[in-house]
Amino acid sequence: MSNPDDLSDDDPATDAFVEDFERHRDAIYDFICDYMDDEDITEAYVAQLLIDATIRMRMTAYGLGVESPSVAGLKLDLDRLRDEVGVFLREAKKGAEAYIAHVKDMRARADLEAEEEDEKNGEGEESPESH
Repeated sequence: MSNPDDLSDDDPATDAFVEDFERHRDAIYDFICDYMDDEDITEAYVAQLLIDATIRMRMTAYGLGVESPSVAGLKLDLDRLRDEVGVFLREAKKGAEAYIAHVKDMRARADLEAEEEDEKNGEGEESPESH
């Protein structure tokens, strides 16, 4: 499956697919972020959980989605999944420079906001007792 951002903008059906895909992706991302906060687990750990969930969901989709599931058919479908994931990874690598620039910008903004909040709350100033 290709990245929905690569699809043509001239086709209304494609536009609807891209909009729907992005809506679902964002909703799932928000849900997962909330879960991470509630459970206090790291992004790396969640990534492993999601890989496991992806494989299990694909296996379930194959098992329920074909008329006569077989071991060979499942293995072929898992090979297709590997190839699809490879496409997503290659696209992510192409965007790595822009992503890292974005992350650095977001971290710098967060640091600046934290400093401003500290100054607003009077932190970082000497207390009268220290004189």
